Amino acid sequence: MTPTEEQIDALFQHAAAVQPLECCGVIADGEYIRVTNQSTVPSEFSMDMRQYRDIAAAKKIEAICHSHVYHPPIASDADRTTVEREGLPWVLICWPTRQWAVIEPSGWRAPLVGRTWGWGSTDCFGLIRDGFWSYTGIELPDFDRDWQFWKKGQSLIEDHYAEAGFVKIPQDSPPQHCDIMGMRVNSPVINHLGLYLHDRKLGVGVLLHQLHGRLSVREVYGGMYLNATELHLRHRNFLTAPPPEVEPPQ
Repeated sequence: MTPTEEQIDALFQHAAAVQPLECCGVIADGEYIRVTNQSTVPSEFSMDMRQYRDIAAAKKIEAICHSHVYHPPIASDADRTTVEREGLPWVLICWPTRQWAVIEPSGWRAPLVGRTWGWGSTDCFGLIRDGFWSYTGIELPDFDRDWQFWKKGQSLIEDHYAEAGFVKIPQDSPPQHCDIMGMRVNSPVINHLGLYLHDRKLGVGVLLHQLHGRLSVREVYGGMYLNATELHLRHRNFLTAPPPEVEPPQ
């Protein structure tokens, strides 16, 4: 997919109008259409998915677009993950240098450890989905999540865990391999998830998780993470026995 000069111009005009924040939008039926970036943090964006779905219902989306501000148009882990998830090209631009690039779907998957954070794709739930699939072969459903949903009083995690195939385990029950831990991090509701893994080499439980703005990590499950845990979940397929403790290919 190669955008036209008119589409690139429209994208740069949008970027100039909202900088230092990033802009986002789509190319649909040959036209660049602006979509609201819900993030107010420079170098991050959270596309308004309601607007996106409305456009998709009326037009054929050909590409997803967004800007970097004073950074080259090199795709982040979150960008590449979205490219694969949507199966659409991604047009990246750098404001104000007018550099641009197109990334196409290629079957790429973000690493479980060391991935960069990106809302709605490579955030803590995105890591849970990828990690759970890698360790168990079970694909969890994705859910739309409003930017900083916890500040809006939305109990998103507690409302959807059963739909994803999980049951609540008593807090005093010892965790088993591939359980999920829900935590409150500076929030009135549970807003952070980690995948509990039994590390046979260390002989301890570790947490695969990713905090806002940080790289994903595997670290010993204890201390502040144990104290912050308020929800212990187990997939219904593993109520009688945990999945095999086999390292995934990535």
